[in-house]
Amino acid sequence: MELKKILKQITPSRAQATGAKKLAESTQRALEKHLPKGVKTLLAGSVAKGTFLKDAGDIDLFAIFPISYSKEEMFKSLEKAAKSAFPRAKRETGYAEHPYLRIYLKGKRLDLVPSYKMKKGERVKSAVDRSQLHAEYVLSKLKPAQEKEVLLLKQFLKANLLYGAEIKTKGFSGYLCELMILHYGSFLKFLKAASMWKLPVVIDQEKQYKTLRAVPDFKSPLTVIDPVDLMRNVGAVVTHGNAQRLIFLCAAYLDNPSMEFFFPKDLDSEELSNNLNERAIFALVFEKPKGVVDDILWGQLWRVSGQFESFLKKAEFTVLGVHPYASETECVILFELRSPVLPKTQTFRGPYLDQHEHVSVFMKKRKGPFYFDHGRIHAMGERPLWNIGLAIKQFKKGKTAPSHVQEQIPKAKFLGHKSILEDYADALEEYFRANWFSN
Repeated sequence: MELKKILKQITPSRAQATGAKKLAESTQRALEKHLPKGVKTLLAGSVAKGTFLKDAGDIDLFAIFPISYSKEEMFKSLEKAAKSAFPRAKRETGYAEHPYLRIYLKGKRLDLVPSYKMKKGERVKSAVDRSQLHAEYVLSKLKPAQEKEVLLLKQFLKANLLYGAEIKTKGFSGYLCELMILHYGSFLKFLKAASMWKLPVVIDQEKQYKTLRAVPDFKSPLTVIDPVDLMRNVGAVVTHGNAQRLIFLCAAYLDNPSMEFFFPKDLDSEELSNNLNERAIFALVFEKPKGVVDDILWGQLWRVSGQFESFLKKAEFTVLGVHPYASETECVILFELRSPVLPKTQTFRGPYLDQHEHVSVFMKKRKGPFYFDHGRIHAMGERPLWNIGLAIKQFKKGKTAPSHVQEQIPKAKFLGHKSILEDYADALEEYFRANWFSN
């Protein structure tokens, strides 16, 4: 399949590229007029590097403050300058290591980020400070032809819900995509290499360490040493599950190239219904907590989803997939089981037979019948949570859910196929895209 056809669909037109650059530069000039003396600005992100996808092109603009400013003072100064420079623009406050400002102009999203001036080798004062060095590094290394390779990789990852380092996705950042192309040379070379990855993978593009064995153990499935900071792993947010899915998708594409890897078709209600047939897919739905920023909300959604999965596995259900989803007003945890019903009896493993006192306590606690296996006493007994309905009721009584969703979990609705299909088709489609693959 010709990748040129895909590039035609994902590459910004000359007018779009010029428009994004002009908007970024005019925003930069307007903001600088209202910032305190001694504060400079820097364009970063994909617009500055020429690696943004068509109809994307969100702009990252950094306000670089002297070290004499505290983080709180930086944000207040930036917020005041933005209000003066763009009085009619919609504004939001986002949170990374410290607050930043998000504004919307001419249909584009602009992130205005306060940071400290940083040179390579200096100690980081704020995590976002590196971004100014990232822009300089990529602009000095990435060849014009490789910009197109970055676009192909971004679209491939985006189509398969693997693009984005935010907590919701836990995938590849734009910077990580650029590093992958710099390291492997092209999109296809990346696919071939990634299809053969054996986790954990370690990449040191600039050979900052004498050998890969000398690289610190970041406890990550994908370690990519930041060329501007040898103590940072650019791939830290990529989960083991996402890394495994990437390996599979790369191999699948190379085996049978298709446009659907870049532009997956939307599933209509009939196709969603067919995918549901003979599968045990359910949902927990609860009200979205108000006033909670996305990063915090998604951190808690992933945490409660993990708690729920662990609870089901402890109850001996076989869990095939768990996927959180959020709309404007509701949160959904979709999950799939091999079966929603378990045998009404279960085995309780007891102590070793030579532990007489423990055996005696076990036999008093369990009614039996008893049997012996591998030197231990075992008992058969009634299973308390033998169907998913009982398990859900028990889970909702728990008190360990994260703070912002703790009040919602006990009131969560438990839904089956029909309700999911009627009311949460978008969540269902996202689940299929994130957890299953068909060709």
